[in-house]
Amino acid sequence: MASQEELVGQTTPGAALPEGDIALEERQDLDKLHINAIGMPSVMYYCFAGAAPIAAMFFNVPNMAAQAGASVPLVFLLSAIGLLLFGISIVYFSRRLTSAGGFYTWVRHGLGAGTAFQAGWLMLFGYAIFEASSQAAFGGLADINISTYLGFHMPLGWVTYALIGCVLVFLLSFFDIKWSTWWLAPFLILEIGSLVLLDLMITIHGGIAGHDLLHTFTPAGSDLKGVAPGGVLGIGVAMALGIWSWIGFEAGAVYGEESRNPRRAVPTAIFSVILIMAVLYIWTTYSAVIGLGWQHAGDTLGNIAIAPTPYYNLADHFVGGWLKVLMIIAVTTSSFAACLAFHNGMVRYFYAMGREGILPRVFGRTHPRWKSPHYAIMAQSLFTILVIIFLAFIIQKNNPDGSVSYALGIADGKVYTQTSGITSYAWLATIGTISFLVVYILVNLATPAFALRFDRQNFNPLLHLIAPIASCLFLLIPLISFIMPPLPVIGDFFTGLGFFPTPFPLNILPLFVIGWVIIGLLYSFYLARRHPERYEFLGRILRAES
Repeated sequence: MASQEELVGQTTPGAALPEGDIALEERQDLDKLHINAIGMPSVMYYCFAGAAPIAAMFFNVPNMAAQAGASVPLVFLLSAIGLLLFGISIVYFSRRLTSAGGFYTWVRHGLGAGTAFQAGWLMLFGYAIFEASSQAAFGGLADINISTYLGFHMPLGWVTYALIGCVLVFLLSFFDIKWSTWWLAPFLILEIGSLVLLDLMITIHGGIAGHDLLHTFTPAGSDLKGVAPGGVLGIGVAMALGIWSWIGFEAGAVYGEESRNPRRAVPTAIFSVILIMAVLYIWTTYSAVIGLGWQHAGDTLGNIAIAPTPYYNLADHFVGGWLKVLMIIAVTTSSFAACLAFHNGMVRYFYAMGREGILPRVFGRTHPRWKSPHYAIMAQSLFTILVIIFLAFIIQKNNPDGSVSYALGIADGKVYTQTSGITSYAWLATIGTISFLVVYILVNLATPAFALRFDRQNFNPLLHLIAPIASCLFLLIPLISFIMPPLPVIGDFFTGLGFFPTPFPLNILPLFVIGWVIIGLLYSFYLARRHPERYEFLGRILRAES
């Protein structure tokens, strides 16, 4: 009989599974997803949709330009290096282990059941929170754009649009997985196409004063009036939002059981998306800087209060007003596509942990006709609706000193106003990003552990040790920026360096992740003591066909 090391390294069709794992195809007692339902283009679609590129450009870049000035393209170049290094770990695992459990299945085989549980627990939480955040963004953008350009005001404002979005996501996800792609792929083409067209026209015209590599790809453009902290530190601090702009690309990892030829489709799709988005982000920010003039990277592109107006002005000037209209539509539909991508990712983690008995087994069941994890879908949709309703009662008051006070209640429209969907998005997305970054680092750490223990004959020190460690260093930058400033005593040191200040409620957001981890530790301890056979079964169901 072949050794475990030999089995793990096999990637050919019908390859045997690692010792202790179970082939999905052999388990007739398990409800299965729609096998071979989607191809590599669909997997790529969900990766793009989760990241929402146009929303990242419109709402992340202004904050980055306020910190790094005209050097934002350099920030994205450095961020891309860190994500491409992480992509090496994703490619390595996805060619060997195929499961709807995605990242936590990989961590299970590298770092053991305890760490894998936390990885799955955090991805479950991160995706659930990110769907709610994306629904808040969708509701906020729809409310702003429809009321501004059409003059129609929906009762309850952004909350109503967000709740409508929840219903639409439920319907699209409840039926066959292919339906989602068919309905929303055209909007992805609109989203990326509008950015590419704008970039192309600005590049052809050379911006307003010609091409400029000096101020965009070196720290020379980061020292501008109003830009803080600027310089090399500003570039490093802005990398937090740079890496954040990719968050959601990893969604393709959960479609291994539903895609055709998953050991080729999944890694190719994910790595391609990282690379394509790197080119798109670098090109778009470079075009924006030369289109406005590098001297205005801080006071115009970095003016958070007027975002995303600079992009609309560029579209008007270099292409025409019709592109501005398309971009307004694209940024709204992009947020909705992200809702669907995060929803589908969450319910597949829910489904995988349910069929393994880690969560109630009802969540591991699929619809008899559509093969969708319908009970998980209903639970996640209900959760998102409850979060949106809770956010609807968060109200704010602008104080004379420029600070903002928050409370729970109903806005009177005079002293207190309803907190916007965009603000709610930023809060929830921060929580989700922290959760994802921790798991990304765990996947990187699992790579050398797995390769050295079970796949030694294919071990490559550069790809399976140095690259994951280097990626961890890049990923620690945004993680530090989210966690360190809120801490008492040492937090002032980090904000003094130029990291974002953390007034309430930003200072409590990491506590939600910490609280979720503590709950997970208690629950995993309970499982390990009371149901050790289920606990050890975690991450063991794999698709044998490749």
